[in-house]
Amino acid sequence: MDKFSDIIKKVQKPGRYIGGETNSIRKSPRKDRTSVVLAYPDTYEVGMSYLGLRILYHLLNESDDIACERVFMPWDDMEQELTSSGIKLFSLETRRAINGFDIIGFSLSYELTYTNVLSMLKLGGVTVESEKRKDEEPLVIAGGTAAYNPEPMSKFIDAFIIGDGEEALPRFVDEYRKAGSKTKKRRELLKALSKLDGVYVPSLYKARYSEGRFLGTAPLEEDVPEKVEKAVVKNLGQAYYPAKQIVPFIRIVHDRMAIEIMRGCPNRCRFCQASAVNGPLRLRTPHEIRRISRETYKYTGYERLALLSLSSVNYPKLPEVVKSLTEDFKDKGVAISVPSLRVDEAFYDLPEMISAIRKTSLTFAPEAASEVMREALAKNIDLEVLCRSASVAFQHGWRRLKLYFMVGFPRESGDEAQNIIKLARRLSDIRKKTSKGGAEIKVSVNSFIPKPHTPLQWTGMKSIETLAGIRSELIKGSSRKVRVEFHDLEQSLVEASLSRGDRRLANVILTAWQKGAKMDGWRDFFNFSIWQEAFKENGLDIYDYASRAFSLDEVLPWDHIKIALDKSSLKEEFIKSGLKE
Repeated sequence: MDKFSDIIKKVQKPGRYIGGETNSIRKSPRKDRTSVVLAYPDTYEVGMSYLGLRILYHLLNESDDIACERVFMPWDDMEQELTSSGIKLFSLETRRAINGFDIIGFSLSYELTYTNVLSMLKLGGVTVESEKRKDEEPLVIAGGTAAYNPEPMSKFIDAFIIGDGEEALPRFVDEYRKAGSKTKKRRELLKALSKLDGVYVPSLYKARYSEGRFLGTAPLEEDVPEKVEKAVVKNLGQAYYPAKQIVPFIRIVHDRMAIEIMRGCPNRCRFCQASAVNGPLRLRTPHEIRRISRETYKYTGYERLALLSLSSVNYPKLPEVVKSLTEDFKDKGVAISVPSLRVDEAFYDLPEMISAIRKTSLTFAPEAASEVMREALAKNIDLEVLCRSASVAFQHGWRRLKLYFMVGFPRESGDEAQNIIKLARRLSDIRKKTSKGGAEIKVSVNSFIPKPHTPLQWTGMKSIETLAGIRSELIKGSSRKVRVEFHDLEQSLVEASLSRGDRRLANVILTAWQKGAKMDGWRDFFNFSIWQEAFKENGLDIYDYASRAFSLDEVLPWDHIKIALDKSSLKEEFIKSGLKE
């Protein structure tokens, strides 16, 4: 690439684009190798912190028949340089334009990255709309949490991988190779791939509407399955996990060793999409966790080890794991962290075991400050246990706590803000009993967004006006010791509309992108007026998509995607919650 050295000198953080990091893999091109580029529609720093991308990158490269590379959404300065120089968006490993790969695989973990997918395709010389792509163009696929409602992105993605990527993606690539040896016709290839578990091909289905309401999705041909069932890794302990992970040249969001100790969650909180779609619960053994941790340290030298899961404190043998890892790394200065802590009696075993390791802030997620609401959400947290947990932590040297809350649940009382501030102040004051001065409490507040495949999927998001009132009260109650962060309400509104949307929102996404929407997850780039105009020009109402409650007998836009919990079970949980309005 002759112009690469010229443009790389003109951009911020060249380390985002140069590749060549420790443990990255560069394979020479071969005709018998299927080339795959894993694309994350956000910056390098965000994408390289996504564990799923790391796993799939190394897993695919284990096969000699597959060459897997990476590409990320360029920052604004690099995007301008690519456009002005005529260079197409390229992979990090071989700097090949992404339109030269067989498969481009996007990770969709957040709805506000959707316009970045379109930007990356255009920058890479790939036709944005799937129905207009030529047979010789790459196959564009996508997976991730947001793909559990694939309809809003159905206009741009050839095939969705639903479920665990370690199980589905290698089989997908193998079938792509087999089917590709028989046909070069895009539709025939996609039809063959649609037979695989966990593969959804939108072009083989038709969405039906009546009087503006969605009526369902049906296959266009008889031998296409009506529903797509997620792919599942049945035994996590036997699943592939890379120890020789890439070590970036620049600091990323989560710059650490990360070991997934458990997939799924034993807690069935009624609002939690991650718990719903990542089931069933599967565990790694303490022996495997210890082995992977030691090997990963050997190959990376990271000084921080994170034990990841949706609720790590509920891992049955967590004290044993932490104790053994503390012993393994006692002379190496490695900090062990448990990022996803549910308030639980089991927490008391942890601070003592890791008291010798340097302290970082602890994070808890009460979600709601009201006991009545926590019961409705099945978030079984005892505030007295939370306070005792905080006291134990302060005794062992912690000075900061971070609390996660959501506001705007259906039937919630009007004192959400006061309850949150009251609890935060109470926790801060606990430290005064063990040390001088109160603890620093950081309160992170998000608007409740009802997500697909959860018991609360039938409810709607509260109005912007109601949420703005709660935000105002929280800000008034903040202080030097209790700091409040409230996620942008307009970004939440767009996220809610996209997460609950049907296939018609694909045109909204396209219109918004054509008007300049990109990097919508970044406040500096997000432009709400563009989204308002895009909805209006397509004859749709953003507030209706975000806030309308679905009736229990209504067909939902994601009903053709099957997870472990069926719709009747979700409905039963919703009725039990007492939150049906």
